[in-house]
Amino acid sequence: MTRSKFIYKETLLPEQVNLELWPLVDPMQLHPPEREIFLSRKKAVDMYVTERVSMKEIYAQTQIQRKNLHRLITRCLSFDVNGEVLGYRALIPNKRVKQYELNPTSRKRNLEKKTGEFKLLLEKHPDIEELIVDLYFNRNRRGMEPVMRPKYIHKKFVEACRDKNIPLHAYPFNTEHMAYRSIYRYLKNLQHAHIHSVAKRFGQDASQKIRHSGIGEANHPSTMTPYQIVQFDGHRIDAIFAIRLMTPDGDEVVRVLERFWILCIIDVATHNIIGYSISLNKEYSASDVMTCIRNAVIPHERKTLSIDNLSYQETGGFPSEVSPEMEWAVWDIISFDNAKSHLANLVQDRLYHLLGCTTSLGPVSLPMRRGTIERFFESLAEQIHRLPNTTGSHPKDPRRQEPDEKAIKFSITYSHLEELVEILISNYNGTPHKSIFHQSPLELLEKRVSSGISPRILDENKRSEMLFMQTTMKRTVRGSIGTGKRPYIQYEGVEYRNDKLANSAHLIGTELSLQVNIDDLRTIRAFLPDGSELGILVAVGKWSLSPHNLQMRKEINKLVINKLIHYTSWDDPVFVYTDYLTRQAKAGPKRDANKITKVKKYIREKTKDTSQQQEIDTINPLENARQLNSQIDTTNFQDLEEILTQYKTITY
Repeated sequence: MTRSKFIYKETLLPEQVNLELWPLVDPMQLHPPEREIFLSRKKAVDMYVTERVSMKEIYAQTQIQRKNLHRLITRCLSFDVNGEVLGYRALIPNKRVKQYELNPTSRKRNLEKKTGEFKLLLEKHPDIEELIVDLYFNRNRRGMEPVMRPKYIHKKFVEACRDKNIPLHAYPFNTEHMAYRSIYRYLKNLQHAHIHSVAKRFGQDASQKIRHSGIGEANHPSTMTPYQIVQFDGHRIDAIFAIRLMTPDGDEVVRVLERFWILCIIDVATHNIIGYSISLNKEYSASDVMTCIRNAVIPHERKTLSIDNLSYQETGGFPSEVSPEMEWAVWDIISFDNAKSHLANLVQDRLYHLLGCTTSLGPVSLPMRRGTIERFFESLAEQIHRLPNTTGSHPKDPRRQEPDEKAIKFSITYSHLEELVEILISNYNGTPHKSIFHQSPLELLEKRVSSGISPRILDENKRSEMLFMQTTMKRTVRGSIGTGKRPYIQYEGVEYRNDKLANSAHLIGTELSLQVNIDDLRTIRAFLPDGSELGILVAVGKWSLSPHNLQMRKEINKLVINKLIHYTSWDDPVFVYTDYLTRQAKAGPKRDANKITKVKKYIREKTKDTSQQQEIDTINPLENARQLNSQIDTTNFQDLEEILTQYKTITY
């Protein structure tokens, strides 16, 4: 065979002909005798293909004859099981490059050896091979077991062979264990060849990780600009906390709270925690996500600490505290997973239209995709696990020692947790980290800002806290001149109107656009179809008295429908709701204690919020309601329990 017909055939692919594309071999990994053989073979192949020297000269330098050289080049041009050309790998001494195939008609066959019999059996009966594969991957409804063990697959294999009427003197019945070892090796090869499918046998977590990680290039390139990319996620706190409640009857009870969440946003460039919030819900919602985002944008204010010996670290703090350039700073990209609360219209709309950022969505339960925030949660969990009321990282964790009783015994309350989390995060920002070359996140941020790399700042006309919780929707104006019902719109079971709408009978049947602040539903801003503002509509009756959010409104409506609470036009629904929760928390499930704690926290925050009240002073009905509430708060009562005791007019 001439050289041109042998190595330069038109049917060969470029990766077969071009030696530069052949996979390489490191000769130093071979034993000295094998290394000499390999180098000699490689030299012969290179001389034959590239230097076009004579076979006589090749033999003189390498001692490899023509026939053997042609055999070696044929091995180099063949493909491996992955479809890649073998190249120089085929020159490694004693390397097997071809699968063994049994030839039953060969006279050289040793009948005592069964090598190749199993493969030959599967080729003759492909339905048996299909049965083995289906049972192993639990597909095509071949079995009810989600993960069938090899010994039971072997049992099915033997039954299938008997159904084929294979004689007892033939394979596999002429072997001692009826091809059990062959089945085991075949399943091992399946496992190596189908890594995605076989991962399901090791659980949903392994299957999800292997499908979404380790492929392609990393999708989170490093960045130096602060706030260019931030990561968001939630972590369930591994501890139990208690709350003291004063019932309407004047009794003090201590109840244990259900475990809840801490939500955080971390800057990828500097590893600073820029904002956080605590959600008392069983699963955090879109409004909880927006609360965390709002806390990350508005300048941070330090808490007043009540725990003895607990204080802020001098080098710690939050970015908006230590650097004026970081006040009202916003980010360009936020990364989080595909949880429903992250994909909610409220979150997506506010991120795009208010903050002007884009979202980078990743799969759920894949911490490696958001490694920066996950590493912080690991650090936070280590600190929480040191508390006597910790639940540990799993049910058998030795640190978990009756956390409910410890929370009550040591009076570890929710307010203590708020202070602990505040200090832990503040200190985290001021502690040197190995991942950023032993600098603290705040030090690194200061260096970036001093070098002129500053983040984007939120426009001044977008700095109202209401805008973070605002959503837009449409409602049709209702009412009837015939029945004497003035025009109004209805939202979540409550009527809204103002004087202008009440005197605009021509708007009945018109669809209005509403801007709703779901954090306070006492008022709603309305716009006509042409875009002109109709004004601020106020909730009718006592709904305009006490601030309440969308979740509270839905809870109240649900309790009314289920006939668990009842209120008249003279009652404040929020007071009735709070009274009900207080009674339930005394002996009810843990989630009721969470609810009453959440309501108290909400009312406490709204009481401090004076800027929002000033914004709605121009609304006369609401101003009247606000003044009434203010009189109640300032003249007669000191806390919510006293208000409930004096104010309630509830009929059960």
